[in-house]
Amino acid sequence: MRAIITLITTLSIPLMILNMLGGIVSGIWLAILGEWGDVVTGIIFFFVSTWLLGFALMPSMLFVAPAAYCLEKGKTFGFIFFNALTNIYTLGLITIWCCGILFLFVKDATASSIIPRLIWSYGIATGPWAYMASKDQEGTASFIATFLAELAYLVIIFLVLFSPITLLGAIKVFGGFMAVGFIVQLSIVVMIQKEEKRFAEKSVELDE
Repeated sequence: MRAIITLITTLSIPLMILNMLGGIVSGIWLAILGEWGDVVTGIIFFFVSTWLLGFALMPSMLFVAPAAYCLEKGKTFGFIFFNALTNIYTLGLITIWCCGILFLFVKDATASSIIPRLIWSYGIATGPWAYMASKDQEGTASFIATFLAELAYLVIIFLVLFSPITLLGAIKVFGGFMAVGFIVQLSIVVMIQKEEKRFAEKSVELDE
């Protein structure tokens, strides 16, 4: 797991640069082109998206208590099941949000505005998730999900520029990356459960 985190951290460096500079450069670019509608829409999303997504994530909290209960009682299947439901909901929401933002900003793009619109939409789509992941103190899962979302969005940007990809195709590509995220997160859950079980067994041995 440490190797995966190290790899992701290394690959995140160019993404961090894009996150910091992409929005500024693409925003100025769109302003020069007179695409003020997209600039204003993006700024509005920037201020409200974290709140909207935080609200949209609330249903996933319904699975947290049952997962914690199953972990405490040593119920392996229940713990994995409820964590899987949480991850499916979250990753599904990331997919819907990012692909929706992509469609919103690219549907009316012209040859001259397609590149800045794509870069602008990248920041709007992934920025809120990166911010929320940075605030998550136990954020390994959210960090991985955000990284894969950023990577998936970049892949889709290249596909939009160099191939005739449809919205459905973009959703499939993004969903593929999220499926990888689901497998990784589920593996983390299994590892946590095994560690908890090991710890409980050692506690029993010490008591004896």
